[in-house]
Amino acid sequence: MEDEPHMDLNIGLAEEEKKDLEKLIGVFKDEQFSVSLNAAPEDLQKQITFLKEKMTRMSVVLLDLDKKMHSLYEIVRLFYRKTEVMNERIEDVIKLVKTDKQR
Repeated sequence: MEDEPHMDLNIGLAEEEKKDLEKLIGVFKDEQFSVSLNAAPEDLQKQITFLKEKMTRMSVVLLDLDKKMHSLYEIVRLFYRKTEVMNERIEDVIKLVKTDKQR
């Protein structure tokens, strides 16, 4: 694997989120085994164990990301609802001002 420059993630993420993202990237960059048809059964068993552990780590990271995405979705949904309510109130105030001017 080539030495890649380390990029600082500065996109408004919390430190915990940065660590989780770096962990997810690290899981994808982990050493990979190549399957050989002539490999000994013990080697194949080691490869299977490695893949099982890798899938477990990836699943944990993915579930953690899913929880955070659900929280983000709830925040966006509530913000949108708040915006709708505020727009309704502003429209009501505008209507009241217009009716007062007409009198």
